[in-house]
Amino acid sequence: MSGGQAELEAELDRLCRRVAGAAEVTLDLRKLPELRDIRSVVADQLGFGRGEDEPLGALLLVIDELVSNAYRHTDEPGELRVNRHVRSFMVEVSDDDPDLEALRSASGSAHYGLRLIHQLSLDWGFREEPTGKTVWALVPAQLYYER
Repeated sequence: MSGGQAELEAELDRLCRRVAGAAEVTLDLRKLPELRDIRSVVADQLGFGRGEDEPLGALLLVIDELVSNAYRHTDEPGELRVNRHVRSFMVEVSDDDPDLEALRSASGSAHYGLRLIHQLSLDWGFREEPTGKTVWALVPAQLYYER
């Protein structure tokens, strides 16, 4: 194999790994990484291949709200998972707190962050897990898609 062919194959392999990484991001939240670092990783990974008309602002704001809620209201945040779909992103934040009552009463005036998530997402919710709960939001890939 010639040097040029090997370089081309190495570059193709690098691009394939980059595209695959643009479909999903998983971050461990147990060591409480800074929100700005989380935003940076998500924007770098999921922003690959997006046009300028496809902003990530709504996605990053939803991630900020969900992660900061896990930091603020639980003893041990678990994991952030973001999966890229054609027209949306599925954001999931898990933690060790099995209490769902605060989420069930999220219509109260004290839950501004959850109201914001509701406004920026196509849908959102939560589910019980064996070790706590997961709060999720389905965020449009383009803020202006018809809902």
